[in-house]
Amino acid sequence: MAPPQTTDPFSSLAPLLAALRQAPLPPVLFVSGDDDWVVGEAVRRLTAAFRLAFPEGEVAVHEGTSDGVKEAVADAVTVALFSSNRLVVLDATDALRTRKLSAEELDALLEEADEAGPAAPDAPATPALRRAARRAAVLAAAAGIEIAADPAEAARRLAGRVKRADRAPDLARLLSLAAEAGDAGEVSAAPLLDFAARAAAGDNALLVHALSPDAEHRAVALLRRAGREADLSVENDDRRRERLTALGVERAIERRALVEPEVFALLTDRGRLSAREFLSELDRLMDGAGSRRVTAEDAARLVENRKKEYGSDFVEAVASRRFVEALRVLERLLSGGEFAAFRPAPGREEGAAARKGPRGDAAFFPILGLLAADLRRMLAIRAAAGERGLEAGRARRVDYRTFADRLLPALKAPRAGAPALAADSHPYVLYKAFLAAQEWPPTELSRSLRELADVDRRAKSGAGAGPELMEAWLLSRLSS
Repeated sequence: MAPPQTTDPFSSLAPLLAALRQAPLPPVLFVSGDDDWVVGEAVRRLTAAFRLAFPEGEVAVHEGTSDGVKEAVADAVTVALFSSNRLVVLDATDALRTRKLSAEELDALLEEADEAGPAAPDAPATPALRRAARRAAVLAAAAGIEIAADPAEAARRLAGRVKRADRAPDLARLLSLAAEAGDAGEVSAAPLLDFAARAAAGDNALLVHALSPDAEHRAVALLRRAGREADLSVENDDRRRERLTALGVERAIERRALVEPEVFALLTDRGRLSAREFLSELDRLMDGAGSRRVTAEDAARLVENRKKEYGSDFVEAVASRRFVEALRVLERLLSGGEFAAFRPAPGREEGAAARKGPRGDAAFFPILGLLAADLRRMLAIRAAAGERGLEAGRARRVDYRTFADRLLPALKAPRAGAPALAADSHPYVLYKAFLAAQEWPPTELSRSLRELADVDRRAKSGAGAGPELMEAWLLSRLSS
């Protein structure tokens, strides 16, 4: 089997790599691209070249806040006291974008945040998640929306402007994280413009990198004229697939694994052409290959598992008020595959038990039962929180550790004249229900449970087909 013909996706870095291997250093280097992993890898390679050429040099890394831009420029113009040369690395993504919020940009940001979330509920926010939160704050600042006072209200207004009201709870969590970090979201490129216009070659270099910067931004044009520049973007999906294949071949060679060419085609033939996701899945396949040979059958099994839908996916979509997404998930759940209630934890899909249960329309009643149980749990928690005087606005800002250690015991404690909260589920399941319940008025939760009971009764009495009745209920939620 002949290996796929590939070209080096980092070939445009060659002039920048050469410039960082000799003095004097260029004042500015600019790297841009359309994939966050590719841009990050380019920065890593450039930094490694600098360290190799200047063992006594230092590398200073700055994030793309307004203070970060100022500090990066200050480092670039300052003589290093304890090193011969200095490479200053600045993430200028936020500074080099004009603020024209679209529904697609908001969706992409929230998907990035989902992928970057902490592995455990009580784990600190990852750097990638903090970056996503900062970008959300930038969008809010550009729209003139203050986030410090009430991140949930800011999220509702921002999502409403692009007709993504169902994504407001997810956006609120990002804005809350930004507000806790004191990030106002305002980023100015003015210091960068001034430096690029005046700087000359010397002992220091400023490496500016940005993900999908706006070509019409004045600072982008100046950076491209003032220094050495590499644009790692590609123009279409076919080129993105070629790029991923090249990265896959390089990764397989590094790990001394034999990968059949069909594997790359299977992993890229799904519409998601992110290098980070592609390489993560390729690494999983190589980790699981006992003979160090990754076959097309291995990749096909992984891709098929990614396509599976679970009852919990549908329930989470409804609980988060993403009713259009819930309709799509329900359709796939009832399309004929075997029903499984809960998605395995990330990284454990391969070891999950075989899917067992009813097929097609027969899965309707188990799905209905899962949804009703989750809404009952949300209503019980919302009622218990209300009885104890916990307002919805304050409840949205409660983190998991505070909920598990302080609030949940208080919610479970019996009160005179009120029943105890029936909460036998895992604390994190209850925490998710607690957060979701804040987006539902108690009267709407109660009414929804009555309506689902009516759906159950009509489906069992033959007054209507269960899937059609459920679809009608979801559509009624959209219009309410």
